[in-house]
Amino acid sequence: MAKQSTIFVCSNCGNESPKWFGKCPACNEWNTCYEEKQNIKNIGKAPKEKTEPTLLKDVKKQDISRNSTGFEELDRVLGGGLVKGSLTLLGGEPGIGKSTLILQICDKVQGEGKVLYVSGEESAEQIKIRADRLGINNDDILFLGETDIELIENAILKIKPKLVVIDSIQTMYSDEITSSPGSVSQVREITSRIMRTCKQALITTIIIGHVTKERKYSRT
Repeated sequence: MAKQSTIFVCSNCGNESPKWFGKCPACNEWNTCYEEKQNIKNIGKAPKEKTEPTLLKDVKKQDISRNSTGFEELDRVLGGGLVKGSLTLLGGEPGIGKSTLILQICDKVQGEGKVLYVSGEESAEQIKIRADRLGINNDDILFLGETDIELIENAILKIKPKLVVIDSIQTMYSDEITSSPGSVSQVREITSRIMRTCKQALITTIIIGHVTKERKYSRT
């Protein structure tokens, strides 16, 4: 079983406090405090394996291969392409074409493995219409219309795709956090879990995040 803990979070910067505050001590914004209940799992966990420091000079170099996105300018921004097991955040204002660009990238990795496109905003029919308009014909693209991180993690581990796309991070949620999807706490928790899951399985991940006109990540 798990017990609940109450914290107070700033909706502007994500600062957490055990007590309510009128003015955020981190970003100095007023009236941004909201109460949040979190489920804390009991401590009865298996002991963690000990790790020992390693001399930097003894670390063996590994060849890091990069996969081209099919777009020269995007490859340049990414340092040559997407690295296996990496997590990339694609941010921008709603409607500027982030989902369209990502769908084109999914088409470019044709024949290299499964692609899992997770959408919490659009249906499979909407994605299909866009794909047809773009002339995308990759039989390895799988669509998952889901927002529950537990179910998404299960699908990732079962399918083990080459590429995972989360569209968008603001629509995903965890039952362990009581705040609404898109809140600072939810976004932070979901991103952390996706990154941990995909890195352990060496799955390349692209997360789409909406940014408002004020250049803050949207909560809707």
